[in-house]
Amino acid sequence: MHHHQHLAAQVKQFLNSALAGSSIQPDRLLAAQIRCWGFPEFDPANRAEYQGFFNYLIDVFTQRQWTIEPLLTSDSQVLVRFRISGYHHEEFMGLPATGAYLEFSSHILFRVRNGLIDESWMYKKSLRMTTKKGSVFEFVPDAALVGNRLTNMQSACHR
Repeated sequence: MHHHQHLAAQVKQFLNSALAGSSIQPDRLLAAQIRCWGFPEFDPANRAEYQGFFNYLIDVFTQRQWTIEPLLTSDSQVLVRFRISGYHHEEFMGLPATGAYLEFSSHILFRVRNGLIDESWMYKKSLRMTTKKGSVFEFVPDAALVGNRLTNMQSACHR
């Protein structure tokens, strides 16, 4: 297996383990200090917070399903398209729990040094909610506000 493929497989395995609630062996996959940008709710800064973010997603989405699609890989970076969906059980991105079907998607760029993830950028985030009555709402971050690190969301209703 080429180095690029191995790196992409390592990141995908990490994400699958984290989202399954399995032990992710953070000392084998994550640097002690991690720099993150653009995560919903908070930007993790260390192994415990990074694992806590994925535990939070597990709490938000009941009956969750997810996909991880590697898009690009270099010697030290992996870009994936990430989607998670399920029933909205906990507050997420300022939206109180609704019980509706929720899908969150984003791109995540991982930077790997010495075999450990040490930086993560999350961008192109979107949130889609389908109510029990079938109404669909899509929430897309306001680009002008994202730069200021505010979480105000704009919504559009589709019927």
